[in-house]
Amino acid sequence: MAMTLRKNQKEIYDALIKKAKIWGGSNTVVKTNDNVSEVYYYGNKIAVVRHDTKCATFDNCGYNNSSTTLRINAVKEFCNDYNYNY
Repeated sequence: MAMTLRKNQKEIYDALIKKAKIWGGSNTVVKTNDNVSEVYYYGNKIAVVRHDTKCATFDNCGYNNSSTTLRINAVKEFCNDYNYNY
């Protein structure tokens, strides 16, 4: 973990590390099935993470704001590679 994460960012990061089946907090949900985690913010899927490659795809769902960016940055800390769909 290179950057200092805020509390909710650390919780997202920890949910990814632990491959939590489901974690929720601060209007954010992380769902993990097998080797893939999905991160939702206000019900919008903003990230899909593959645990085997530590690669993620992001979509801000049209919400280009600091809250969405904070959550995406938490996922980026977990990943080795990522793509944007916006």
